[in-house]
Amino acid sequence: MKALLRNKNRLSLKWLGFYIPFTFYFILFAVVSVIGYQWLQTKAGIPDSAFADIFKLLLHFAIVFGVTILIAGFSTALLPFLYMLFKKRKGGINFRISTPPSDIESSKQPINIIIDPVLKPLLGFVKIRLKYGPDTFSDKFSLIRKSQKKLFSTELKGTYYWELPEIREYRIEQAVIYFEDLFQFFSFALPLNTSSDFHTYPLTKNSQSLNASPRKTEETSMRIEEIKKVEGEHINYKNFESNDDVRRIVWKIYAKNKELVVRIPEILDPYASHLYIYASFYTIFNANESDVLRIPFLNYYKTICWSVYKQFQQKGFDTRYIPDQSIPTAQMEDLKSQVRYSISVSKWHKDKRIQDFIKTKDASVVIISSLSDPQQVQQLLESNGNDITFIFVPLTEGLKKQHLGDWIQWLFVQQEKDAMAVYKTSWSISLLRLKIIKNEKRLKELLGQYERSTIIQR
Repeated sequence: MKALLRNKNRLSLKWLGFYIPFTFYFILFAVVSVIGYQWLQTKAGIPDSAFADIFKLLLHFAIVFGVTILIAGFSTALLPFLYMLFKKRKGGINFRISTPPSDIESSKQPINIIIDPVLKPLLGFVKIRLKYGPDTFSDKFSLIRKSQKKLFSTELKGTYYWELPEIREYRIEQAVIYFEDLFQFFSFALPLNTSSDFHTYPLTKNSQSLNASPRKTEETSMRIEEIKKVEGEHINYKNFESNDDVRRIVWKIYAKNKELVVRIPEILDPYASHLYIYASFYTIFNANESDVLRIPFLNYYKTICWSVYKQFQQKGFDTRYIPDQSIPTAQMEDLKSQVRYSISVSKWHKDKRIQDFIKTKDASVVIISSLSDPQQVQQLLESNGNDITFIFVPLTEGLKKQHLGDWIQWLFVQQEKDAMAVYKTSWSISLLRLKIIKNEKRLKELLGQYERSTIIQR
């Protein structure tokens, strides 16, 4: 509880820090100016000389010039801020955010923003920061604006291509508009409430060729090479007729009811119309304990799930993707978009085990990860390992290994420049690492006993 309160206070201070009107550049300028002035004062030369008088005059001129710059910068940033604050209190601000679907192969989400009216500081900047969670904020950014014919306009309209860390659904809760001067010494912030939902998509990863055959018959329009067995009617029995094989008579029923019935045999069906893919996000580990499991590993698994679906669809199969968790309702233009959305918003969970959601009669492909339960997988393999294609995604392939040179650079040469470098270091020292590697090895051993099994390799 204390740690939670401490984190909450830290985040509150961070959020309040966004509204401080003085930037780092102003503090640096002020410190350097004071130190420089004190140092130059000691170099004034001989007292009461012409050189000393000229030198003091130049110092005075430098001070006046510096103060003038600060006053000008402060005024050019403050006036547009006050104008927009007045419009906000009058309810006269038109602020819109739209998040059109990004390119399927792009990791950046386009954010279209329109603000009207807004005055741009003279020779200054208007920047924006987005809040998309209780403790998550975007960097401060400027919009990419299209060329406009008007010489003067109070409408700010442009696009920001936002590279987000996770493949999931996002909700923008608030935007902060910053008015900054030319030298970026001052930054006046004004919050604007908003509400916009969007989700990022998994990319397509080139992987080895996968093979599977449909097992679900909904229409007899596609003939398959591998004839599959289909059970008889629901009750699997019928009354005995003269042309029936007496060896199929169920004598237990006859002894009980004095009725001659025969068991309906399996038939060989050369048709199958749909290829069903079941993707399991079930985990025996606590994914919330590690950001590595929750972000890069989950991103990697979603990417593979989407790539598998897309590969089978491109082969001409009528492919169905079955999620193992409830998916928020969303209006999508087609089935492909719905599948992509289902994968994007899926999470690791402990609610539904593999055998609880897979219909083995229909399943053609089952996707599992390094976090799956080996016992559950073994039971499924023993009963259906020769009929279903199992695709195993080793999550540790999602991060490259840390070598000695990487550790030396991290310790002595350079700071970690991106989130992936942080995840690699965190994974190298994680207490879950050896447990997951051991679990991964066990799953590979189980799957290696069946020809239909495929292990995804990076």
